Amino acid sequence: MKHIFMMKYTKKHHDFESCIHEVMSGYDYEVVYRNCLADSQKYVRNVKEKARFYIAGGDGTIHGLVQCLIDTEHEIVVLPMGTGNDFCRTLTSMKKPKEILEESLQYGTQKVDAIALNDTYYINAACFGLDSVIANHVHDTPNIPLVPDSKSYIISILQNTMKYKDHSVTIYSDGKLLYQGNMILCTLNNAQYYGGGFQIIPHADIQDGYMDICVVDQVPKWKIPYMVERLVRHKLNGRKDVHYFRVKNAKVICQYACNIDGEEKQYDHYDFQIKPECLNIVTFKKPSN
Repeated sequence: MKHIFMMKYTKKHHDFESCIHEVMSGYDYEVVYRNCLADSQKYVRNVKEKARFYIAGGDGTIHGLVQCLIDTEHEIVVLPMGTGNDFCRTLTSMKKPKEILEESLQYGTQKVDAIALNDTYYINAACFGLDSVIANHVHDTPNIPLVPDSKSYIISILQNTMKYKDHSVTIYSDGKLLYQGNMILCTLNNAQYYGGGFQIIPHADIQDGYMDICVVDQVPKWKIPYMVERLVRHKLNGRKDVHYFRVKNAKVICQYACNIDGEEKQYDHYDFQIKPECLNIVTFKKPSN
């Protein structure tokens, strides 16, 4: 089986190429650079024989290439080289791409779920409300000296919290009303993390055939930093203004844009459906007997 590294023309990726050659010596591998997502997708679609694709990037890059890998025999290894790298956090506590690459060679893949949203798929999180505003504008933050890209979400939180106007959301599942009202946070997750490392749904499982929903009721703006602190310390569960749901499908009515794995999307309607066991991903877990 061939090992294919999907890379971008950036200094970070070019610098990492030497690690690839070092680790992959003796393997059948190829390093592929493409200018844009469309070119990367075209390349992946033209690979007919089963291959292991190493996706170097963040959640947005993974999101784009997953569209070509759903329901195929191809394998996926995630190399975290983006801003938030949230999906990779669910897979492993390792953070260095070289360490992850080396370890991945010791593992086979496992079947992992995805979520269909209207005409696209995602594997990590889709969010509405303040968290969507923050994610949609995270790359608008100025380049602050000595502040790493991984902290961009924190800066975006500080910039957007006071400007946030309350959003309302209505959620149905199997025709039953789950939630209706104003909220500051609404996320429909396959995995555990979002927002650059916030473990919003610790109990989410990418192999259980369900999506997990978390909704936080509207609170006064002065209280939002307190709620963020609760989130960081895993203290949201059990609060009356925090609601969790575990479903296979959901219909969301919201007039504002949604953020899907780092990509801003706005639809007339939002229909979510779990798509179980549709991707082959190295999860760094041994198969259960």
